[in-house]
Amino acid sequence: YLAQRVADQAARRARFGNSASMQEPNLKSGCGGLRDYQNLLWMAFFKYRTRSLKELQAHDLISAAERKQLEAAYDFLLRVRTEMHYHANRALDVLGKNLQPAVAYHLGYRERSPSKRIEEFMREVYIHARGILLITRTLEQRLALLPPPPRRPGFLPVGRLASLLPAGRKPAPKPVDGFQFLDGEIHPTSSRVFRDHPRRLLRVFLYAQQRGLRLHPDLAQLIRNQLSLVDRAFLADQHARETFLAILGQRGSVAPILRAMHEVDLLGKYLPEFGKLTCLVQHEFYHQYTADEHTLMCLEQLDRVWEASAPPHAAYAPIFQKLERPYLLYLALLLHDVGKADAHGNHAAASCALAARTARRLQLDDEAAQTLLLVIEHHLLMASVSQRRDLDDPAVIRQFADKVQNPENLALLTLHTFVDAQATSDKLWNGFKDLLLNSLHHKALQFLTGGDDYLRAEKKRRANLLLEVRRRAPARLSEEELQAHFASLPERYFQIHSPRQVVADLELAHRFLRLQVSEEDHALAPVVHWHNEPDRGYNVVKVCTWDRAGLFCKIAGSLSAAGLNILSAQIFTRADDIVLDTFYVADAVTGNLADLDQRDRFASVLHRALTGEEVDFRALIGRQQITRPLYQAYLGERMATQIHLDNEASENRTLIEIETEDRIGLLYTISQALTELRLDISAAKICTERGAALDSFYVRELSGGKVLAPERHRAIEHHLRHAIQALDL
Repeated sequence: YLAQRVADQAARRARFGNSASMQEPNLKSGCGGLRDYQNLLWMAFFKYRTRSLKELQAHDLISAAERKQLEAAYDFLLRVRTEMHYHANRALDVLGKNLQPAVAYHLGYRERSPSKRIEEFMREVYIHARGILLITRTLEQRLALLPPPPRRPGFLPVGRLASLLPAGRKPAPKPVDGFQFLDGEIHPTSSRVFRDHPRRLLRVFLYAQQRGLRLHPDLAQLIRNQLSLVDRAFLADQHARETFLAILGQRGSVAPILRAMHEVDLLGKYLPEFGKLTCLVQHEFYHQYTADEHTLMCLEQLDRVWEASAPPHAAYAPIFQKLERPYLLYLALLLHDVGKADAHGNHAAASCALAARTARRLQLDDEAAQTLLLVIEHHLLMASVSQRRDLDDPAVIRQFADKVQNPENLALLTLHTFVDAQATSDKLWNGFKDLLLNSLHHKALQFLTGGDDYLRAEKKRRANLLLEVRRRAPARLSEEELQAHFASLPERYFQIHSPRQVVADLELAHRFLRLQVSEEDHALAPVVHWHNEPDRGYNVVKVCTWDRAGLFCKIAGSLSAAGLNILSAQIFTRADDIVLDTFYVADAVTGNLADLDQRDRFASVLHRALTGEEVDFRALIGRQQITRPLYQAYLGERMATQIHLDNEASENRTLIEIETEDRIGLLYTISQALTELRLDISAAKICTERGAALDSFYVRELSGGKVLAPERHRAIEHHLRHAIQALDL
């Protein structure tokens, strides 16, 4: 019965995310919920006929402190759940984000800031749930063991081990450093094992890692009871430092050990900077877990990369396997968010300051410390550049490479970016983002290893490209068409297109020009070509037509009207005013490839829009009933719209970055506003995460230059902000 109960508990916890730190916890059946507490009493009654925690304490199975902790946690969760019932006017188990503000207020959390009120309340929820989970899980394992534990603490003297072994079984191996390894678990041989040698507090985890062992529940409890040994002298101890760094150096098997250290509260005791993250609510729309849980999940994702054979992790395995100092990456992941405990602004800068203190305490050499701090300082940079910058602009790659400095830092940042995203939310990553990250890594690596040679090679590429395109081009494409194509497009076009892609564009332009001389009136009609990328989760749509005012706006509106989400876009206009625009799209609801019906709807709407018919894009987009995720904010708070113009991000274009709540028709509204501002859009990066739009547009004045005048900047920002606000009216 007890074994079955433990298995049922494990299965239930797996269904609820195996974490007591979910953003919207289930207080009844979730990890650390009421069911965990109740199940413990059921198991104890079955084995000992006890009916309360006090009776369990009398059997020496829990301490007085643990009993009080469980009772306080159970009482708190009951009060929260009762308050939820009052507000919902019905039975309710999930503490949703929409309920959290009201429940917090009525339970006495009265801070002025709604976010601070929620953070304090939810942190207490998580602390109590975590306490229930850790204590009940340990007790469940202890209750399931046979024979019943005779006393606490449950150390196993060597003489008793033989008596527990079945007849005919080999005697247990001799103890190692005060520990006994038996049946996949580590047992203490004495209740004084840590008091006699405090360094064993870390060494025992190294043994567990090296031998693939678990801590026996009694050993875990003994460690919790001995945390006072981790004092200033322990933190400064060289042997302890070396042991901890040795644990971090075992790539592929670090996360389970650090999670075990955290579950007995040793990790936060040894790294106080990390300890402040315990149950810390991350008041950010894209984070699904508390700060400590997110950090541990980052480590788990990195472990998965080590010997991964399946995408997306497999693509990063060669990078990880070549790292000479993997401990630096694990340490950077441990510390990359520690600044969130105190910082109210730039948490990366605060994390750097705390990490510098950790590096001094661990006595990292200057070069290793600088590498660690660089990775932490720029841990958000690579995601931002890959998803929001034009990776085909050499200036973008050069500026990024200047910050990264060398290939080792690039490898560390690439891996950090990937696992950080994977651990933030299981819904944030997709094939397109993976492609962008790999592309940035590849281009930056070329730049860092080639330098000026890389730039010279880029200039030679066009000449070689012309030769290869000429060789591949079908006979129907004349030399005149080929020369005109190469003479009428900017250098950036040839830097980012392969010979196959250039030939495809030539064929598209050829088809479009043939329509211009046909007997039927097709002069304004576009030519559209679709290409599927199922492995990357998107379609590529090519549109060839005459350039005209508002073209991007009309294409974006047509795609949205067909129920498609634009992931990214590249816009090129030849000197003869033929446009070759590329859009990367996916179904706005499912995230899958566009179906034939959506393609037909797009073609129909775009044809009408480009042949002179008035099209009400707002009405068409509204009919799609696209249920975009609402911005994941707490009740009463809205995401502030932020608009930033940057003339340093590109050599000859102005970058406009917009962050705002996603809304139906947002991209169409922004592109229409840019058209009204008489700006030419040359590239766009569109990113939507958990209801927040993070969009970037590379623009020029119609005269061809950057947007330079400060008053023009202010006018653009004002017009865009007004257009976005109008969507809420």
